[in-house]
Amino acid sequence: MTLVTARELVEIELDTAQRQMLFARARHVVTMEWFGRCIAACFDEEAAAESFRSRYQSFLKPGTPQLWSCALRHGNDAGEPVFWTEPGPAYRYPSPLRGGHVISFLADAVTHRAFFDINGELVSFHAAAVRIGDTAAAISAISTGGKSTTALACSRRGMDLYTDERCVLKGGMVQAFPRAINVRKGGLELLTSEEIPGDGGIGRRLLAHEGADWESASFSEVLGERPMPAPAKLEAIFFIEGRGGVARTAPLALDDAIVRLLTAGLCGPQAGLDRVATATAICHQARVYALTLGTPDDTALLIAATTRRARPLVAVGT
Repeated sequence: MTLVTARELVEIELDTAQRQMLFARARHVVTMEWFGRCIAACFDEEAAAESFRSRYQSFLKPGTPQLWSCALRHGNDAGEPVFWTEPGPAYRYPSPLRGGHVISFLADAVTHRAFFDINGELVSFHAAAVRIGDTAAAISAISTGGKSTTALACSRRGMDLYTDERCVLKGGMVQAFPRAINVRKGGLELLTSEEIPGDGGIGRRLLAHEGADWESASFSEVLGERPMPAPAKLEAIFFIEGRGGVARTAPLALDDAIVRLLTAGLCGPQAGLDRVATATAICHQARVYALTLGTPDDTALLIAATTRRARPLVAVGT
């Protein structure tokens, strides 16, 4: 099966008349609120709308939209889907797409990009984030790279989860963004192979779903009823780059850290050199590491120990 990624979206020209014509096909609308702003996500496929709705079950709220996000097909139901936001650009995917969850995934990516690009107080990138003491750490990886498994392993060790998907910063402080969690079958097997005493029942809840992917699970379904963590300073960023027999970290040089952060879907109001400057500022605030995964629990313990001794400094490359 071919992996669909948001990086493959191609920006296209879609004028006002074309947008209005396509918008007439929007039969399903999901209205939600992110950080005090209302967003309406519009679809012509019920399956895509329901998939999107389940992703953002904690954010659903009526209101007057300040951002419209659309995922609608050209022509008949077999036509190619087009993605755009108002305000914002339009995109197409360069190969045929089938399945509501795939269209929902790409609509999600386009919505993120547009929302964070027009909100000057917020910066975000593709990563899970956990609170460790009075500081926070981000865990970034490519799709299927182990981000969710590692974040849940951290939660089992008492680290509060801010987000499984997108680390959101406001003034350098990590904010809660509890989009639903997707736990793949392989991640479930790794997590349930370890017994962690006093994990708040997370292991038991994971075990009940073993044998298949657990998709769009709410924070409360996985973690139990608990308040979202208060904002905390981002102290460390871990970029997962593979698995090994033992969990280990290695500090990244500043230039390497900046490139990795930019390619992790860094979103904010700046473009070009201004976005590079934003990435540089984040990397000066937080220590940045390459992370090789060991067992989920060993990796979680290493993340906690490394973050606690981190200082806001990144090694400078030569």
